[in-house]
Amino acid sequence: MYTSVSRRIFVFFLYLFFILFLLAILVPFLNVIAISFSSKKAVQEYRVVIVPVEFQTRAYEAILSSRIFATSLANTVLLTVVNTTFTITVALLAGYALANKDFYGRRVVFIYFLIPMYFSGGLVPFYLTVNAYGLNNTRLALILPYLVSVFYVIVFRNIISRLPREIMESAEVDGAADGAILFRIILHLILPTVAAFAIFSGVGFWNEWFAVLIFIRDQSKWTLQYLLRNIYTNPNLGGGVLDVVIDDPSNLLSQNLINAAIICTVAPILVIYPFLQRYFIHGVLVGAVKE
Repeated sequence: MYTSVSRRIFVFFLYLFFILFLLAILVPFLNVIAISFSSKKAVQEYRVVIVPVEFQTRAYEAILSSRIFATSLANTVLLTVVNTTFTITVALLAGYALANKDFYGRRVVFIYFLIPMYFSGGLVPFYLTVNAYGLNNTRLALILPYLVSVFYVIVFRNIISRLPREIMESAEVDGAADGAILFRIILHLILPTVAAFAIFSGVGFWNEWFAVLIFIRDQSKWTLQYLLRNIYTNPNLGGGVLDVVIDDPSNLLSQNLINAAIICTVAPILVIYPFLQRYFIHGVLVGAVKE
């Protein structure tokens, strides 16, 4: 009886904790949505909580009709797709090579990968190196320095090393090259993990803004997150977004535009994630199980 009561108390407080945690995340997000769809007067009078008051869509019309927003969206999509594709591909190739016992000197190469993971050169040397290669104020400054993820390389190496060697040996006997073994056999076996890392990388690159801050000067190369930062920190300028506000400024507040920009920025991830969730969960579970 004592165990049953104690367990019920534990379950009660566990549910209570997660409900409060959910509300702490959900309520501010609903407030952002409500402000973006509410009128200027309702926002000024602090009548907006989690439901739009005097519903209007002028803020979204202003944001979505902005040329700089469209350009930033295109830059973010390009950065996310290219960086995610190259990062996963490079990590997969490196992990396969380091897992191959026939690769002479693989331990030395592995240590060479491992050292920069723990001992970074720092931000200033990083900036000077990128600048020395003439990448400053180019989109390549947002791509080339981020091609290699040592963490992904290590995980792929460990997973491939645990795969049955007989599978690869049988493919080699049939005349399959390393590329065919990797992309036609191994890739299918570790696809959930690859998908999970692709989601991690995609979200990370979608949220990228700091590299834009230190490397990019041209507004046409801004990403969505950096544009959002400019709108939030300087709503009087907003990176050009506020230039397209409807002729009558009495219709909108900067808060309307800021919150509408936040929703437009996070909406693509929120829409795509449910379709990729099963790969993410499966990939995490596969990586967590050790036989």
